[in-house]
Amino acid sequence: MKIKIILPLVILGLFSQCKENKSKKSTQKTEKISAINNYNFIGSSSLRFQFFSDSSYVFTIIEKDNNHNKIEKFNDFCYSKNDTIYFSPSRFGYNRSEKAVIKNNFIEFIGGNFPLKIEIQKNLLQTKNKLNLEKYNNYAFFSFEEEFHENYFNYKPNTVKPADLNQKELVEIDQILKKCFSDNASKLRKFDKYVNQCIVIINEKQEKEVLINSYCKDPYNKNGFKYSLIQMNDGGNCNISLKINLTKHNYSDLNISGMA
Repeated sequence: MKIKIILPLVILGLFSQCKENKSKKSTQKTEKISAINNYNFIGSSSLRFQFFSDSSYVFTIIEKDNNHNKIEKFNDFCYSKNDTIYFSPSRFGYNRSEKAVIKNNFIEFIGGNFPLKIEIQKNLLQTKNKLNLEKYNNYAFFSFEEEFHENYFNYKPNTVKPADLNQKELVEIDQILKKCFSDNASKLRKFDKYVNQCIVIINEKQEKEVLINSYCKDPYNKNGFKYSLIQMNDGGNCNISLKINLTKHNYSDLNISGMA
């Protein structure tokens, strides 16, 4: 008789425990996006952005070197829609961005006090990588923001707007840029010795242009060119700028710093 009474109670207890564990599991938040930049040329510093299923995010800054160790975190809420994360009602704590766009395996923070771009390591959202850069790992693409890029190639204010590329256009850019290097081989180093930072725009004539700055590879900071635009005033043939017009299918305005 005791066995008959105890068994139902044990089964009921196990069922309740299983139901409780299942409930906890279903409410546990999961990491939807993880993005990180590692800056190994200054110790082991990094920037990391994490977005979770409960619409919370954590942004972590780690600064480490031989004489310094600092960790700083920003926590808040945001929401995602298609390929964009919106920081509403408050802005992103680090650079005051209004939103972040997910594309080309990066999350790019737009409308802030300064540009910010972080490489995605994990993405469970239903987003599309517009470009496959597997064969073009010497290229980095940045969204045009007039506040920061209005002086690029002396465009008039309010005449330029941002644009994106498709894979076919990426292939064409690579072909035209290689032609530019071939045409100017006596002045430049070999094409594979450079990294290429690109900003895609629609100009005042409604033509699609790509603004390109090419720099000699940095052996001590191999991935830094993917994260932020390089600022270099001279550099000789290690600092090249030009335009590629995808509407006209040509290049122009080649400038090799340090040369007339």
